[in-house]
Amino acid sequence: MALGAFPGDTTAMVSRPLMYSPTPQSSTSFQRCPLNRPLPIHRSLFWEVIPLCDLYSIVHVVVLPTLQRSHVANGNAARETPSPYVAALHDIGLGAANWEESAGVSIYTIILPNTDGYVSRSDFLNLRLQDFPYPILKTHAPLAALSRYTSVRVSPSTVNSEDSLANLVHQAAGVVQWADMDASISILELQDYLVRLKEELRDRLNNAPWLSATPIPRRRVALVRGRPNITAGGPVYRAAKALGLDLVIVDEEGHWLQANTEENKMHREAFLVSDMTEDEGVVDRIVQSIVNYPLPIHGVFTLSDNFFVSVARVAEVLGLPAPPVSAFETSVDKYRSRLLQNVPGQTARVTSVQELETLLASTGRGRASFTPKFPMIVKPTKGWSSECVSKVNSLEDLATAVQKATGRHGSAAVIEPFFEGPEIDVNFILLDGEILFSEIADEPPCDGDSRDATVHATFSPEALTLPSALPANEQAIAKSTLRDILASMGFRTGVFHVEARMVNSASEYRDVGDGVTDLVAKDHASRTGLGSNAECKLVEINARPPGFRVTVPSRHTYGVDYFAAHMLAAAGDHNRLRIVANAYDHGVNNRTAGAQYWSRLVYVPAPAAGTVRWPSKLSPCEELKRRRPDLADHVVLGVDYCVPGDKIDLYTDGARTYVAHLLVSSRESRHHAIKLEQEVLKAFSIEIDREVQKKMGEPTPEASENGEGES
Repeated sequence: MALGAFPGDTTAMVSRPLMYSPTPQSSTSFQRCPLNRPLPIHRSLFWEVIPLCDLYSIVHVVVLPTLQRSHVANGNAARETPSPYVAALHDIGLGAANWEESAGVSIYTIILPNTDGYVSRSDFLNLRLQDFPYPILKTHAPLAALSRYTSVRVSPSTVNSEDSLANLVHQAAGVVQWADMDASISILELQDYLVRLKEELRDRLNNAPWLSATPIPRRRVALVRGRPNITAGGPVYRAAKALGLDLVIVDEEGHWLQANTEENKMHREAFLVSDMTEDEGVVDRIVQSIVNYPLPIHGVFTLSDNFFVSVARVAEVLGLPAPPVSAFETSVDKYRSRLLQNVPGQTARVTSVQELETLLASTGRGRASFTPKFPMIVKPTKGWSSECVSKVNSLEDLATAVQKATGRHGSAAVIEPFFEGPEIDVNFILLDGEILFSEIADEPPCDGDSRDATVHATFSPEALTLPSALPANEQAIAKSTLRDILASMGFRTGVFHVEARMVNSASEYRDVGDGVTDLVAKDHASRTGLGSNAECKLVEINARPPGFRVTVPSRHTYGVDYFAAHMLAAAGDHNRLRIVANAYDHGVNNRTAGAQYWSRLVYVPAPAAGTVRWPSKLSPCEELKRRRPDLADHVVLGVDYCVPGDKIDLYTDGARTYVAHLLVSSRESRHHAIKLEQEVLKAFSIEIDREVQKKMGEPTPEASENGEGES
């Protein structure tokens, strides 16, 4: 490699002659020349054309620091002719505000797809670059969704002047302006940095097409039940806009998106008022609202658990893409879904304590027997989050648990075995039964998992770790088992969030030192006979993306947007469904392939019941990052649930009340990510006025369902 050239190209081009010209003949001299040494020119540019992968080429461009001198002509300072490349950067809003005062080494990367095509989503570049390990100042991504892009073939022979560079800036699919490097950087350090940029870009782009080979028809989708607030709904609305999907909201009078304001128009095309009372007529009313809309609607979907069946019926009536109604009827009924992996004699459904007593009394009298085998789980057949879920260790507690479960949502209670083993969340994107993408996240033990847990212990999640630490063979068992269950129900296309446990796993949670409890291999003695006969036991099926608390962290960790996939499946856009299901291509340091780092989702429980106060004008998440910059570097996102004056309780229907969640990341190790989570929990501060002791109101289903309270 010529030392004056960038890695991978021995014919680097220079816009103007240098004192130490980077040619093969003078490369040794150039290497010894620090970049802050005065050069007899105003500014200098270097560039390298790189065939990044089959899908993309890139051009790295380096602009050296400004010289602190001026040319003198006729006794007056004369300005040099503006660089065509710099002018092109200014045209797209990049570059330094004042090049004369810029003292650093400026670096840009031009992104060029290798083929023609139609833009799958407008924010593709920002999505693939999120949480990039090297700082980005600005990005320019001008492509509109659905528009046609004509590729620009580049090579060292075609990119041979500043004029050709300037043309590329205007023809590019994207341009990235990286944070300036210090002017004292050596050429070898600069070359190493550019190599690392190239490798990271390859991991993010080499398996992710930006363009569709065929035209993308514009589609319109209806969301039944808009999100309860912008925090929960923002990722959905932004994804629809980036995809070029026209979004219509169907919901009740008075919803916050109903008003035809300019801000609301940014989130949706139209709002259709409909009576959403959950009765026998709700399907007809939704159908009528959609039929009356003057523009064609190509798909209908919901993110609200209690409307899955109704929306499936709406799709059936209108002939729109959707899984069969029967599949949703099974998935929303936890008793029916439990029977998909039935344990005879240990699963029951009762509507009251009296029915439970009758069932127990009938055992052994020729009727269908039910023989409790403790510990057991009792939960509502319909419900959200971990509300009213109880672990039962005795007959005495069984009645208490049934009474609690049947009192929520007017639901019956399902009684089922408690499966010992690590709990996992398994998320799928399916197309005609094929797994386009799947991931497994680990849920560490909660209060209810304890061996001495009482009927009053909660199953509220405390954290979530991505990617999973289960052995590869157990992850494969979980994915194949659960995919087969989904397919047997009739779920073949869409996004699915499935909860399960690994029985007879070769792994267990234990103290691994430094105050960290994590999922690790069992020691040799306890591992004997385990692992090879591991089984995946279904806990529940959610025929939707995980809630926004988990969908957004998964998008950051893997680069896969479940909300986008969910809408594309509803619209029948299978081509783009394949495109958005491509994860990153990272696969280092024992991480699951596709994850760019280890991440830990931190749930912050309410410290007390009362009225929320903020000690400063900043929200608690922002205040934490301001106070602890060492942690802020690892906090990918933070979402506060409360504002001053909100009244909160410690528990809501047996589930913990949370005041915030944060996502922390580590490229060092999973252990480090968990340590960061612990530090964040210790550092998080929110004030609660404990003088308010009255019982807080219960949340509405819309507030606790897949918006803020996913299980």
